[in-house]
Amino acid sequence: MSETIEQQMALAFARMSKSSALNKLYATKAKREGNVLLSKLLYSISRSEKIHARRSLMYIRGKLVDPTEYLKHLLHDKHENVTVTYPKISQLSVDSGKKKASEAFDQFSKVTKIHLILLNEALKKGADESTTYYVCQICGYISVDEIPQKCPVCNAVREKFRLED
Repeated sequence: MSETIEQQMALAFARMSKSSALNKLYATKAKREGNVLLSKLLYSISRSEKIHARRSLMYIRGKLVDPTEYLKHLLHDKHENVTVTYPKISQLSVDSGKKKASEAFDQFSKVTKIHLILLNEALKKGADESTTYYVCQICGYISVDEIPQKCPVCNAVREKFRLED
């Protein structure tokens, strides 16, 4: 595959994944509002797009770089999110009077800083098979080896953490 086709497939994967997630959210909202038919349709479209995304990913899978190289790229992207993207969106949210959106992006930034720490540790040490990760289902914070009593980012109770295998 030429680089252009790979880029287009990666873009298609991202767009289909996004659309699938949004359709699932709106299916839930439609169901809550009593529009069962629309809910079923949106949920079906969501599943269909998820299948499309998976198939697109299958085409680009063979073109994946070494995981260590990927980590370096990921570190760069996450650093940019923490230093540029999330603060900009947070400030735009404040300027637009959307305090909750600003709070969400402030939390995203805090969680992404944790990602940076964990990724840097993984690059230095390599994998420790005994390490366990628990993810807060409210804000995405990752706790290593134990579940905190409360999430340090969003104050969610410990029952909101899920073990990642």
